[in-house]
Amino acid sequence: MVEVRLYASMRAAAGEKRFFTDASSVKELLQQAEGRYGKEFAARLKVATILVNGKNIAHLKWRRTRLQDGDVVSIFPPLAGG
Repeated sequence: MVEVRLYASMRAAAGEKRFFTDASSVKELLQQAEGRYGKEFAARLKVATILVNGKNIAHLKWRRTRLQDGDVVSIFPPLAGG
């Protein structure tokens, strides 16, 4: 199983802090999450930062990134600071 951890407003939109999935790719995981949590959550996913085992999917294969049993996916809302 893959553990998915939700943070800040992503957690608030979902109503829970984590869930588990058997998705084999980030794309499949995101589709499952959209179906599970609805339109508001899906809209937030478009601008979310997604990490697989601490690595940003932008440095991997984006949504084509493969997932394996034991992986941890972290989903963060957009971050800003100064």
